[in-house]
Amino acid sequence: MKLRQFDSARTFLERTGPFLERNEAGNNLLLGLVHMLAQQESKGDRAAKAVMAAVEDDEGSLVLVMLLNSLNMIVAGEEEEPELGQAVRLAATHLTEAGAEVPGIVGPPAIAGQLAGIWASAKGKTAFVKMNQRVYRLDEAKPIPYSSGRIRTADAGDLELVADWIHEFAVSIGENVSRDDAAAKASENIRSGSLFLWEDGRPVSMAKKTRPTRNGIVLSLVYTPPPYRNKGYASSCVASLSRLLLDEGYRFCSLYTDLSNPTSNAIYAKIGYIPVQDSVMYRFR
Repeated sequence: MKLRQFDSARTFLERTGPFLERNEAGNNLLLGLVHMLAQQESKGDRAAKAVMAAVEDDEGSLVLVMLLNSLNMIVAGEEEEPELGQAVRLAATHLTEAGAEVPGIVGPPAIAGQLAGIWASAKGKTAFVKMNQRVYRLDEAKPIPYSSGRIRTADAGDLELVADWIHEFAVSIGENVSRDDAAAKASENIRSGSLFLWEDGRPVSMAKKTRPTRNGIVLSLVYTPPPYRNKGYASSCVASLSRLLLDEGYRFCSLYTDLSNPTSNAIYAKIGYIPVQDSVMYRFR
């Protein structure tokens, strides 16, 4: 068994893409990030730094794939793989010897849990679960009753509002995002045309399209401010955006949910999203 590290996102994608695409929706986070890095690389932009590595067995078959950026180590693999434990230990040893900084770990519970435990022990830290998540996939949207209003792309006139909402969203999930950082994210999302608003006289809910892969695309940043909740706005926004993306030619949409929020999980199920796999986010202290 050996660990191979990659300097090129495109080479990394060529090597690991077929393996990750066996479960394209479940691996949407890692796959989507690598696609983004490969696209940046093709434009000559190498500003986004990431550690990309894969563990292969003695026959050269992939066992574990991982990507470390400034936020998380994202890991992927098949939880029933008999050599998974050995691969995780090899990865942890490599990271430790390389002096890597790992703020958090995200991935399937059996993989992320093992790696978090080994890493915490090696660093004299304690691993804790920041969020239990579930990955959902939508191939065909169910008809649902829509609330009043319509969906539209966010524009420059929405910048301050969207910045406020991104900041509120981050606070609601316990992420440390400053108002200035939220404003920068809002500006980029509006500039790229990736952020959508449900408008009922005024903007009342938002959702974002992100991380396209070969066949799918992800919805994220789903947020409705408290005064507008329980009116069906989030359901309408997500359902409409999902339909738009499927109509554009994507074979499926996927998204992550927080398992501690039964409301959002129920909303997605009504639209037609089905569970693909669970995921867990670890942090260290």
